[in-house]
Parts: sequence; structure tokens; C-alpha cells
Amino acid sequence: MARPQSPPILSQLRSARTLPEQAAALRALKNEIVGHIQKKEQWISLGVLDPIVRTLATARSPAKPNGKDARFPLVQRHLSEEESVRLQALQLVACFANGGPAFLAPLHAARALPALLANISPFTNAPHLVVAALRALTDIADASALAPTSSPLDLESLADAIFSTQHLESFGAMLSISSTNHILQSQVPLAAGLISRLCREDRHQHALATAGILDALSTRLASVAVARGHVVPGADMVAHAEGLFEAFPEPAPKSLKLRPILEAIAAILGDSKYRTHRLINSPSILAVFPPIKFEPTGETSESKQDQEYPGLGNPRHQPLTAMEYILPINMSRALSTSPYGSGVVSDSQSSSRSSLSKFSSSAIWDSPRPQPTGANLDGDSEEVESPFVPWLVYLVRSSDEYERLLASSILAALIKGGVGSKSLRETTLGLLVVPLLVDMIAKNDKDASDVDELDTTKRTILEQAPVVLARMVVDSDYLQKSAYDCDAVKVLSKLLKHAYTPVQDTAQPRYWSPLPDTEMDLENSTPLTQLGEDGQNSLLIHRLKVREGTLKAIAGLAGGNEDYRKAFLAEEIVSYVVESLSEFPRKPKTIKERTDKASDHTTRQSATAGYGANPAGVIIAGCHVVRMLSRSVSTLRTALVDHGVALPVFRFMKHPDVNIQIAATATIINLVVELLTENGVMKVLCEHAHSDNPALRLNALWALKHFVDAVGPELKKACLEELETEYLVQLICNDTEDSTLNVAQERDSSGIDMDDDVEMEPSDMPHRWLYASNGLVRELDSSQSTKLRQAEDKLAAVRESELNPVRRARNDVLAIQEQGLNFIQNLIGRPEAGLASETTSETAEMVDHLFSELGQDRMFEILSSKLRAKVLHPFSRRTPVAGRETRVLHPQAKIIMAVIYILVHMAASIPRHRQLVIAQTELLKLLAQQASSKDREVRVALCHLIINLTWQEDDGEAQSCAQRAHELRKLGFHTKMETLKHQDGDLDVRERAKTAVWQIQQATY
Repeated sequence: MARPQSPPILSQLRSARTLPEQAAALRALKNEIVGHIQKKEQWISLGVLDPIVRTLATARSPAKPNGKDARFPLVQRHLSEEESVRLQALQLVACFANGGPAFLAPLHAARALPALLANISPFTNAPHLVVAALRALTDIADASALAPTSSPLDLESLADAIFSTQHLESFGAMLSISSTNHILQSQVPLAAGLISRLCREDRHQHALATAGILDALSTRLASVAVARGHVVPGADMVAHAEGLFEAFPEPAPKSLKLRPILEAIAAILGDSKYRTHRLINSPSILAVFPPIKFEPTGETSESKQDQEYPGLGNPRHQPLTAMEYILPINMSRALSTSPYGSGVVSDSQSSSRSSLSKFSSSAIWDSPRPQPTGANLDGDSEEVESPFVPWLVYLVRSSDEYERLLASSILAALIKGGVGSKSLRETTLGLLVVPLLVDMIAKNDKDASDVDELDTTKRTILEQAPVVLARMVVDSDYLQKSAYDCDAVKVLSKLLKHAYTPVQDTAQPRYWSPLPDTEMDLENSTPLTQLGEDGQNSLLIHRLKVREGTLKAIAGLAGGNEDYRKAFLAEEIVSYVVESLSEFPRKPKTIKERTDKASDHTTRQSATAGYGANPAGVIIAGCHVVRMLSRSVSTLRTALVDHGVALPVFRFMKHPDVNIQIAATATIINLVVELLTENGVMKVLCEHAHSDNPALRLNALWALKHFVDAVGPELKKACLEELETEYLVQLICNDTEDSTLNVAQERDSSGIDMDDDVEMEPSDMPHRWLYASNGLVRELDSSQSTKLRQAEDKLAAVRESELNPVRRARNDVLAIQEQGLNFIQNLIGRPEAGLASETTSETAEMVDHLFSELGQDRMFEILSSKLRAKVLHPFSRRTPVAGRETRVLHPQAKIIMAVIYILVHMAASIPRHRQLVIAQTELLKLLAQQASSKDREVRVALCHLIINLTWQEDDGEAQSCAQRAHELRKLGFHTKMETLKHQDGDLDVRERAKTAVWQIQQATY
């Protein structure tokens, strides 16, 4: 393709002296390149981007990005000549971006992104310009999704630029537009679409939530419920009473699409418990879906309710749940059909439910109007579930496939965040949602020959539905069984196999030119005139995403039950999982094919062709599947050994990506110890245990705990030496609270003003109750609403636990302490029944070794220190600060249990060690306090300790055993065991306490 010489359009563009001339040149250029990729490339080589982007420089950025002025978005009007020129330039940038990833490099060199961002403010730009800028940004985002690693623009850098503080107010304004004007309304799906495409990192999700974007999207979602007539009966009265009426949205325009709103909300929620609680407590959601408690009528109840919310009418005589109101006739039909029934409501039914009245209820709430006893707005699942949760279930049952997936995604986030009623939630989701998710995957999973024909929506369903299913069923036996009963094992296995169908190379074709290519190699070429690399194969990217999502779903299901793991084995997925543990996968092979070296004559290049390179997400998900499958002690672990998964996982423990290291280290726990020991796994684990990364350190200790449990005394000693005894003590005795206070005291003594909170707790920031209205994100005054203040306290607690770095560090430290104590417990070991002579000797040897390494007195003092409550005194201040008073931290149950089991193992050793334990009077006094622990595992462990301390090996130990029993009586253990024997609510505790009481009595009488 030869380069043309100074085309007339380019000359006209460069020489234009008036705005109409400039607009005409841009319009002519647009007509020239639209739909012609070759012409786009040709014009890029001519350097046309520079004058186009300079045309956009006249746009003004918003003057105040903090939202504290009284500006409003501009309304639609006729464009000025200057604005018409900018509109043509914006559309041209979108045309070039639509050409694909190769055009990102010249667009970046021309600084197109800052120019586009200067045009997205609805406060300073006409609506047509905002829409055009958003469309151009959308095209750039789509191209970035397929960009190679060498591209100067990728999704993360794009998100950093677009979601910066100065532009967030613009997004809030665009999402808040209530006008029915078509151009103004078209900003909503475009802005929401950008969020769903780019919002993947936690920092971006948190920024969008705190800036009010999540609340603006919540308002749009609530407005859809209003337009469809799905408002909870009496919600307007509750909103008036609770100071929420301002946040009650107008009905959404008929043109508003629900899909982009749900997409954006799901993207912002991510895996955050705080953001899910923020969504369900968003003012507009609370106004439209107040958590109303339905109770039987009664004179006292009615009087109280009439005083709180007069004029709401009488409820029916039986208690109702929100689910009964929101899923009446149509959902009853759905329950009576096949689990794969769609439950979709017809258009006529849907339209009959939509009311133009702002506060109308419809057939979806076709029971008598409820009478609230006060809306519980704190989202406490113990009390009243928000009707928003069952409304999402209704959307799942009544929407098309993609909206169904999005509603399920938000539901899964709410479930994981602990929102809703657990008893109602699991049953409903197991019957109404999980079967639809499995069926959705099955219906969209086409054979390899058909996958090229899948549209974008179907591809997205196959990529995301397994992820949503995984999040929904994890940690729920009931939902796992529901998925299993719907043939999820077969559906997911088939999908994983299809994800490893090779993709044909579809490189961009070279266009014919009558002249040699050498004419394109110009000496004065610049980044502005050079295309970047071609993008990645979209089908291959799709396959990689499907691999990751499917592996997550398999892991979520396989972790629940041995039968599920065996079912996956029967579907022969292990070879596909093994290839997921390779950065450069090849065609999955059976065990026979792996061992038949004669047939393996293909080169690596040809073997890997079409399978792509597995990204970190696929490798991490593959590690997780291996971890779940290796929980089996029977045939499954044999299958994993036959396929040789141990060494690939071991190699990933040394991967440069720390997240892959963390996943591999967690996986190595259940794999073959002998093989890994020979390859130096102990040394690598000990290195990871010294890592600065708390997750890697925790997983390494967890793995070492299992490692020493499976090896002999010599390897145990070598492991302790490699880990370093003093470092182990440091891990166990580390205290984040003390460390924080020490740092604070040092700063205070150095003369630095300590009035600011050293911990920088996020919960110190006041919560802003935000909602969208008439083009602005506004704030409610919660000072007069008791319910809002209650919800604010709940949100502050969730935010504190999730976002406070000191709290998170404290949790990490406690988890590491627990694993460090468990490491000592397994280092000692425990004699096994029938092998007393051999294993008791090994246990005694390891106890003595620990004493020699740590010191006997020091060892018991460390254990005692973990049982004592810690009194934390605030550092000195000139003036007291609320919330910084003296605090008492009591030891956690898991730490207590770990300490007790170390003593249990010592007491299971030889008589001399039992005597040493009984001599620790102060330690035993601390343990006696745990007999009334609320944690059953602690009480069980304490019973085991008493049983071991009163164990008599032979007649020669009778006197010392009697002395130990007498000492236990003095310390009150006999009385406490008697209490547990007769009064404990747990059968296991009662039975073990019975044994402990009997042995104490036998020894002393």
C-alpha cells in the first residue's frame, strides 16, 4: 500500500482558516474512513491524528471537581460552530479507535485520551459532545481489552485516567440525569458501560463507591423498580418517617435499559463485603425497598404500628416474609415446573404491572398492604431481610438471559457479603437461581465448530456464568448439592474441554498494493504515524476467560463433597486441569498418552499452537482445583499423582508473580510429600515463611504444619532449623496492637503531634448518604433519622473490618500465630493407637528437642502469654480522644485451642512430660478459665487435656497419676468437668467430660 502524496482533505484540514472550513474538512475525512480499515491505516501514516486532537484542545475541564458548587449539567441546545468542529473531531477519534488495538499506539502518541477526557464533563460541554466523547472512550476500552502487552494503553491504565478524582463528579452527574431527552439519557448507558468495562481493580471500585457513583447507579436501579410498579407497599410512608423521601426516585424513562446499570453495579461490588452493604443501604434502595417486618394483627401491635406509621392499612392475619410478597403466583408456577424452567414473565404481564404512579404497588406485591413495625435498615440477617434481595431473585426469573446473569451476579455478591436471611436465601437460590445458572451455561456452550458464531453476549455468558455460580455455591452445602443435582458436574466438565479446543490463527490479512512495501518505510516516521501491534485473537481471549471461570466453578463445587470430586474424575477432567498448570498449555493428554513417548514427536511450537498462553488467573484457578480435588484420600489423589501435578505446582512456588506463589503454596499441602521432599519443598516453604507478604507467609506455615505431620523426627528437626527457632517464636509472639502502640509512643516522645489517629482508620470518616437527582449526586441529612444512624453504625463496622489496614494486619498476625502454634503441635506429633512404643518415643524425642531449642520455662511462658488478656493503654495525649480509651483484648478461641492441643500432645508423651505439664500451675489456672468458653472446640480440647493428664500407662505410674489428679482437683478441674458432663449442650463435650471425670476419680480413689 503506497503512501499518497498530500491528499486534498489533509491540506484543507491543515490550511483551514475558519471553523466552517475546519468542520467541512473533518466531515469529509470521516466520510472517507468510516468502515474502511485500510484507509484508516493510510491516514494514520499521513499523521492526520495530530490536527484532529489539537482541535479538541478548546474543551474546558470542570472548574470544581469536588462537587461543592451549584453547577448543573448543560441542557441540549444547538451547537456553536466551535462545538460542531469538536463533535466532528470526537467522532473521528472514535472511528480510528474502532479500528482495533493497532490504533492505540498512535492515539496514545497524539494524546487523544486527555483530549477526550476534557470533553466528558456535562457541566462544561454540550450533551452531544459528552456522548461523542463517551463513545470514543468506549471504543478505546474495547480495543484495550484485546491489546497486546506492548500496547501503551491497557484496561488498567485507561481506568486510572478515567476514574481519577477530577472526572468522578462527571460520571455522577451523567448517571443522575432524570430528563427524558434522548441525547441526555444516552449518556447513562455509555457511562455505565465504561464502568463495567474498566472497573476491575479494588482501588477503582472503592473510589467509585466513595464518590457516590454506586449510589447514583442504585438510584437508577430503584427508579426502574418504581417505573415497573415494584415498590413495596407503604414504602412512601416509611420513607417520609425515616427521612428518606428525598431519595425516592422518579420512575425511570421507558428508554432506560436495565442491562448497563446492572453491569456497572456488579463491576463496582467486586468481592467487597463493605460495598455490598453500601448498596443495600443506599438511600434510594432503602426508600423503595424498606425492610418491613410483617406480623399478625393484634390490638397491641396495631396500636404501636399506627403510632409509628399511621394510615398504612392492616396486614393479613398470618406473618409474611418479603419473599412471599415478591414471588406470588408466577413464582409458584415456576416452582412447580422443571428446575430448568425459565420462569419468564410475558411482555403483557410485565406491562400490566408497570404503573405510572410513583408509589403504586403492582401484581408483584398482590397481597394486602403490609403494616411495618419499623424498618430495620441495618441489613441484619437475624432480623428483617431487605425486599431488594427477593426482587433480584424476581429479576433472575423474569429477565432475558444476560440480565438474568447480571442479577445473579449481584445476588452472589450480596450472599458473599452476608446480606439477607440465610434460611430463606439458600432455599430460594437453590430452587430458583442455581438451576437457571447451570442451564444457562449448558444452553450457550456450543461445540467448537459453532463457537465462532457466538455473539458477544453469549460469549460473556460463558465467561461469567461459571464465576457467578462459583461465588454462589462456595461454602454452602445446600447450594452445592443443588448445582450437583442439576448436572453441574457434566456441564462444567464439558465447558472446560471446549475451552481447550485449539483456535485457528486468524492474523490480519495483508492488503494488496501495486507498489513495494518499502515505500512505507519513511525516514521521518514518528509514533504518531505508526500503527502498533495487532491485537490478540478475540476467540482465544474468550477461551482463556472460560478456562478461568470454569476452573473456579469446578473448585467451588469439588470442595464440598467426596461424591462431587469422584464425579469430576469420572468426567476425565484431570488432564485439562493439568494443562491449566502450564503457562504454555498443549493438547490435554490421557495418562497413556503421557507415558507413550513414541507418539510424542511433535515440536513444542506445534504442540502449543492454538492453545494460547494461560494468564495468572487460569494458573491460580487450576491450583485451586488441584487443592480441592486432592482433599480426597482415595482414587482422586492417585489420579492426580498419575498425571504428575505435584512438580508443576512446586515450580509455581518460585514464580515471579506473588499471587501464583500464594496459590501454589496453598495447593502443595495435600500433594505427595516424598516426591516434593526430594525436590527441596521444605527449603522453599521455609523461605516463603520469611516473606513480607502475609498471605504467602500464612500459606507457607500452613503447608509446613502439614509437612512436619507427615515426616519423621530427623526431617522435623531439619525443618525447625531451616525455619529458625527464634523466627518461629517471633511469629507466635508478634502482637500488632503492641507494635502499633509502640510506634505511636515513639512518635509522641519525639515531639510529633499525635492528635491524628495513628491507625488512620477508615471508619473515622463520616458516612455520606448519597442519592442521584436531576443531574446531581446529593446528600441526605441523617441526623434526624434513627434508622439511618443504625445503618451508619453497621456500615462503619463493616468498613472498619474490611478497610482498616491495622485491623487487617491484626487478623493476618492472629492467623499466622495460630499456624505457628499448630506447627509446634504437629512437630511434637501424637502417639497412635497400637503403636505406642514407637510413636511415643518419637513424641518424647520431639518434646525434648523443643525444650532444648526454646528452653523449657520459655516454652511454657510463651503458651501462657497466649492465654492472657491484653490491656491496651492509649498513648499519652494532651486531650482525650473518643474511642482511644483503655481496651482489653481477650485471646481468640483458635489461639486458645492451638495452645491446649500442644499441651495435649505433650501429655500424650511419657510420664515425665505429663509431670512437667501438671507443674505449670499458672498455665493451668489460665486454662481452667476456658471451661466455660462459648466455643465447643475449646471445651473439647480441654477435656482431651484432662484425659491425657490423668492417663496411667502402668502400675508404676499410679502414684504420679494420683498426684496429678489431686492437683487438678485443687485447681477446680474436677468440678468444671462435672459441670460439662451434666450441663453442656454438646454431646461430644459431655462424653469426653464423662471420661475425664471418671479418670480423675479413679486416680484419686
